[in-house]
Formats: sequence, C-alpha cells, structure tokens
Amino acid sequence: MTATITGEMAVLLGVLGHRQGDSRILDAIALVGPDMEVEEFDFDGEKSTYFTFKQAGTDLLFEDDVLVSVMVRTQPDEQDETYGRYPRPAALVDGLSPTATRAEVTALLGTPEQTGPSFDRYRVNNRYLHFEFDPHDRITKLSALLEPV
Repeated sequence: MTATITGEMAVLLGVLGHRQGDSRILDAIALVGPDMEVEEFDFDGEKSTYFTFKQAGTDLLFEDDVLVSVMVRTQPDEQDETYGRYPRPAALVDGLSPTATRAEVTALLGTPEQTGPSFDRYRVNNRYLHFEFDPHDRITKLSALLEPV
C-alpha cells in the first residue's frame, strides 16, 4: 500500500528519477541551496555524484546521472558534525514533527514496508521514504528513495 504525504519531503520524492541537469531538480535545490559541494565517485563503472548541502543537512545522490536519493537531517549528525540540520524541519512532512517518535510515524503512515533496529521504510507517493531513529526512537534522518535499498 502506498501512503501519500504532503510537505517539502513530497517535493523531494517528486524529483527522484530525473537526470542531473533536469530543471525540475531545481525544485529540490531551491529548498536547501545555494551553498553546495559536488563530489564524484566511480564504483566499478557506476558513477555516483553527491550534491552536498552541509549547512542545510542535505545530500542529493545521483547514480549514472539519475537522482536516486535525497537525505535530510532533522537532528545533529553525530557521525559528521560538519552537517547542519534541514532549514525547515517542521515543513518536511505535514502532520509530523521533525523529531516525531517511531510510533507517531507509524500512526501517520501505517505499517512500514520494511523495518530494522533503527529504521522504518514506507512506500510513499509511489517512492520510498526511509526514517532513521535515534536511541530514543525519535527521527534523526529522512531519505527519499527511488528504489528500496
């Protein structure tokens, strides 16, 4: 079952699958830009390009020039303190606090499509929305995903 969300995360989900340079990706960049770093990697012939917006706590990942993932941080990143938080965390998912508990996410979106010790993944807006939780079961990161990973 696919849930439907509104808010800025819906914009980020909506631009997945577009090629680098597509003007629709500017909708996502407008939410987190303009300070951006670009890193490119080649893993066994697959080109990965990261658009990193550290101040805005956001990463866009392109694989072979197609946007496949957008990760946003709603709390400080203990693994990399150089990242800030998403600039408008309360606007990410309408009806959901940026530090909502796992139970509150489930109450809004229903049963997750996939779960793990510190994450839940939902089928949302015909894409995937991955929530990572801290030890207190509060949201720390959200990732818009083109495909389940």
